Amino acid sequence: MPKGYRQMLGLQPGDPLDVEVDGEKLLIRAHREGCTFCGADDVAHKFQNKSICPACLSQLKGLPEF
Repeated sequence: MPKGYRQMLGLQPGDPLDVEVDGEKLLIRAHREGCTFCGADDVAHKFQNKSICPACLSQLKGLPEF
């Protein structure tokens, strides 16, 4: 990513980015840490480097054990 865009977004070389294709558009965003399952911004717990929001954590706790 060009230096001017990095500076505008407050990014450093090597910072992670999220890339998405929307029709004929390529969207590049600064990576945000969200829930691994639903993408929610409010992360309540981290497990093995994965983020989990309160709603998904509650659902996971309700699953039967194998």
